[in-house]
This record gives sequence, C-alpha cells and structure tokens, in this order.
Amino acid sequence: MILVIKLLITFVNLSIIKFVRMKLLKYIFITSILLVALQGVSQEQKSYSSFFDKLQWGGNLGLSFGTRTYIQVAPVLYYEVVDDLILGAGIDYTYFKDKGYHNYYIEGHSWSPRIFARYFLLDDFFIHAEYQQYYYKNNYSNQAYTSDWMWSEPGYFAGGGYRQWMGQNSYMFVMLLFDLQETELNFGINPRIQMGFAAGF
Repeated sequence: MILVIKLLITFVNLSIIKFVRMKLLKYIFITSILLVALQGVSQEQKSYSSFFDKLQWGGNLGLSFGTRTYIQVAPVLYYEVVDDLILGAGIDYTYFKDKGYHNYYIEGHSWSPRIFARYFLLDDFFIHAEYQQYYYKNNYSNQAYTSDWMWSEPGYFAGGGYRQWMGQNSYMFVMLLFDLQETELNFGINPRIQMGFAAGF
C-alpha cells in the first residue's frame, strides 16, 4: 500500500512538473514572438509600390529513407511586415513509416497548419519562432495486434538559420529548429535541420 501511495505521489509530482514546464515554454515562445515583432515595427520601412511586392511564396521539402522513411512537403506564403521581419503561414504534410526493431511497424500521415515569425539579425542570419497544430493518422502493428488511431497536438519551435540569395528577389535558407515540447512527430530528432526557399511574386 505504501508503494502504491509513493508511486501515486511521484506520478502527480511529474505531472505538475510537466504542466509547469509546458506553461513556461509557451510563455517563452509567445514572449519571443512579441519581442521580435516589436523590434521589427521600430525599424525603418522599405517603400513598396504595392501590397504584392511584400509577398513571397516558398516552402521546404524533407526526405529521409531507410529503416525510417520521412517525406515532408510544406508550402508557405511569406509577408514582409517591415525590413528584416517576415511573418508566414502555410500547411505542412508529412508521411512517415518506421519498420522498427522487435517486429513492429508504424505508418502514418500528419498535416498541420503553421504560422511563424522570422527576424533577420545580421543581413542574412535570422531567428525563427513557429507554431504548428499537428493532426496525425497512424497505423501501428506488431506480432500481437494492429491498430489505427488519430490524435492532435500543438508544436512549438524556435531556432535560427541563414539565407543565401539566388537572385534579386529569391533565396534559399537552412535553419536549425528546436522542438520545445518534444512532439511525437520529431522521431527523436531534436533539433532538426530544415532547408527551403522563398521567391517574390
């Protein structure tokens, strides 16, 4: 009986610690976005002839093959609020398959709307904060049983990167993103490296 009570107390303590950690990470994430936005608003703005001059399109692709297969397609629309501050929105689709050890097999899909802020610090170096709402549909099987399930969870990411100009109005970028709450879809890869591109209309 004492062991059960100790286990229950440990479980409650761990739940409280996880809850406090999540609240703290969300607070840091939101504060970072607000600070970047306030910093950007104080910058001197470029002169644009139209609204569409401030828009860019782009995205990124991700591929990984082997025991774990990972395919990602993520189109994005960017809006340059002021010099050095870009806000973006897009959709992320991911297919994954894991032929793991001990005769288990996982295959699934996820899709997630995403929004982010990117602030350029030193010409082409930038910091990046992102929110995604993941929706998963998975199939899991092993020698004993097979199951299908769906679930949803938020994702908070922060990191930085570098852009390389490819022309007057287009560039490629590479960035390192940290998953602030270890979502299921990261496959244990944290931080992760992303590459993508952006081009004006």
